[in-house]
Amino acid sequence: MMSQKLMVIGHLNPDTDTIASSIGLTELLQKEGREAQAFKKGNLNNESIWALKFSGLEANISELVEEQSENQEVFFVDFNEESQSPINKEAIKLRGLLDHHKFACNFKTEDPTMIRIEPVGSTSTLVLKMGKEKGIELAAPVKKLLLCGIISDTLNLTSPTTTEEERKWVEELKNELAVDIDELAEDLFEAKSDLSAFTPEEIVRLDWKNFDFDGLKVGIGVVETVKPESVKKIEADLRVALSKIKEAEGLDFAYLGIVDILANKTEMIILSEEERNAVMSSFSDLVIVGDNLVLRGVVSRKKQIAPILEAGIKEMKRENIK
Repeated sequence: MMSQKLMVIGHLNPDTDTIASSIGLTELLQKEGREAQAFKKGNLNNESIWALKFSGLEANISELVEEQSENQEVFFVDFNEESQSPINKEAIKLRGLLDHHKFACNFKTEDPTMIRIEPVGSTSTLVLKMGKEKGIELAAPVKKLLLCGIISDTLNLTSPTTTEEERKWVEELKNELAVDIDELAEDLFEAKSDLSAFTPEEIVRLDWKNFDFDGLKVGIGVVETVKPESVKKIEADLRVALSKIKEAEGLDFAYLGIVDILANKTEMIILSEEERNAVMSSFSDLVIVGDNLVLRGVVSRKKQIAPILEAGIKEMKRENIK
């Protein structure tokens, strides 16, 4: 049975921001006198592994390997869609939710619950804001990890999701922690680009999210990299893995985007004519490259890929009904 400590956990297939905000919020709660423990479910990418080593916090997060006990108290971070939850919502008591994505909350609570969603570039930003608001000083290793979360989720402040909040915190933390931000970003992105330890299916699932677009099940994975050529070498295997995931999960649409961090573009692997039509009808600035479609100036699933594709798929659905 799971511990009755408050479980702090992010979405399935956690990224660096998810891991950082889980650990950061756990420390914040502990310093408020609450018993809390950070968990994850799913493989870590090499960037997250590097960030944990950089901050010295490898031991501060546990793998969720068994079912939670009945009425396990949970605090979710970095997501609010049921399809992305790592645990069954029917068996938990939701005690809090901290996120920076669009509001699509499918969770109900029996009691008033702290829910905070802000349009910032990372959930790590929100943890830092909460600490400052509460007058709680987070430990330097935790701040290092939260800095990694911000740099990762905003692609070193170049993503369109970046806000003045991130710029302010990066400036403050780089001075306080004596960190060279460009060197940190380079190390993070180099680590993220190393996929040698993963199978094609694991690569597709490393940063994968499922969405409900007007009743249609849509899966979107991304591979953020500074070495897109290394990903392209195994494209055929990734396509097979993507197809298997689509079938296994009963998805209506499934995509994998190869995000070229340096060139500011995303190449979408396309499985079917219907999926191709959805992308072509949704995005205006794109280039056909073989069987794939390259979206120029697009790097963010949260702000660019998912919402624009959702609008296009909904329009296709309406047209088909007519």
